[in-house]
Amino acid sequence: MDKDFIPIKSVYHSNYEVIKNIMSLYKIDQFDLDCTYSRGLFWKNLPPPIIKTDLVPVTEDTIQANSEHLPFEDNCMKSVMYDPPFVISGKSYKENKDGSSVIAKRFDGYTTYEKLTNNYYNTLAELNRICVPNGIVVMKTQDTVSGGKNHFTHVMAMTMAMKVGFYPKDLFILIAKMRINSFGSKWNKQEHARKHHCYYWIFQKTTPKVKYLF
Repeated sequence: MDKDFIPIKSVYHSNYEVIKNIMSLYKIDQFDLDCTYSRGLFWKNLPPPIIKTDLVPVTEDTIQANSEHLPFEDNCMKSVMYDPPFVISGKSYKENKDGSSVIAKRFDGYTTYEKLTNNYYNTLAELNRICVPNGIVVMKTQDTVSGGKNHFTHVMAMTMAMKVGFYPKDLFILIAKMRINSFGSKWNKQEHARKHHCYYWIFQKTTPKVKYLF
């Protein structure tokens, strides 16, 4: 037995730790594609993806492309990173006063939860199209409260992924060191637990080993 062996855990405290260990466990030397690249902050101290796309490119080497309609052939990617927004921001959040809609202004968001679900589903279907058999998609997602309702988005993402042909092979959890919030100022009533974690799903393009049917 190798005494120096360190098992890879399911819970970490930084994006770097999560992605590094996903790459190590699934033998990904370099991701083929990040379809929501933005500024590429994910990849600090990590090998950058070979191809970068985004709906609104920020860097010169990012290809402009909608994640629902990617300019690639079928079965051409072995590994893809997908990090969509998770915030439901409404239509006029950018006009809100300072201190309001902070997370939406920083990370962007969807006007309704229905638009979030449609985008997630269409993108997962597109990623299944471009992935090779046994290819890996890493999807970062977070549960959210919208309209006073607690949406377990990570559960929905798993259901969607299975419907389009992925197997939910693994799940990592990222614990936040801190969270921006308005409790004590804008909000004085709390109905759901404040989310201090998010998820990294590992979806593989293969026949599900577990059906998850009841």
